[in-house]
Amino acid sequence: MKKSLEGIQISSNTLTNDLTQTLVDLIERVEHDLWISVEDCYEENSFWIPTPPEDDWDPVGIIQIDVNDDPFNKILSLVHEVGHYLLEQDEDFGEDNHIVFTESLAWYLGYKYFKTLGYEIKVEEYTKEASKSLAAYVKSLNSD
Repeated sequence: MKKSLEGIQISSNTLTNDLTQTLVDLIERVEHDLWISVEDCYEENSFWIPTPPEDDWDPVGIIQIDVNDDPFNKILSLVHEVGHYLLEQDEDFGEDNHIVFTESLAWYLGYKYFKTLGYEIKVEEYTKEASKSLAAYVKSLNSD
């Protein structure tokens, strides 16, 4: 993992131990700064669940990350799911959007949020994963 003047550089080539530590650091930031609980899940997909407004519970929501993913993909999932939270907070685009638009914005917002904190994922790898995910959404929409 490269630490530059801009911050921590993250890529799939980063050592596994460094990726694992970065994931721990990112989770701590999310839980402390955003009041989102990050938990393991045993599904093939990671996801964001907002806490219902009527619940009197401290976290504003839960992000579940697939335990079977490697550390780099767990980081990508966490960043993307934080993007969903950030999008939900947006007054202009936060609700009732087309799924592909929503997913695209979540990928973008998550990346930009963590970049401002000094964590920069190699943009080529991040956009490749985002594009792959968006293509899967389009395919699923077309098959319905």
